[in-house]
Amino acid sequence: MTSNPPEIIEVDPHTETVGCDGGDGALGHPKTYYSFGPNDKVICGYCDREFVKAGSEAARAAKEAHPDIYRVAD
Repeated sequence: MTSNPPEIIEVDPHTETVGCDGGDGALGHPKTYYSFGPNDKVICGYCDREFVKAGSEAARAAKEAHPDIYRVAD
């Protein structure tokens, strides 16, 4: 059995903190917050979703390598 790879989510380049709840409602995980600090990407410790800042090298590389799981935050 294979599982779906985690999403890569592009956020505004000025974002300092993101929250992740797994996105599956009751099947998700507790909402957890992550700070970017000096980095352009953070990874959720529960579901491995990757959050990248728009316009960064991390965003460009992620979008190029994984266009099928890359999306822009709402």
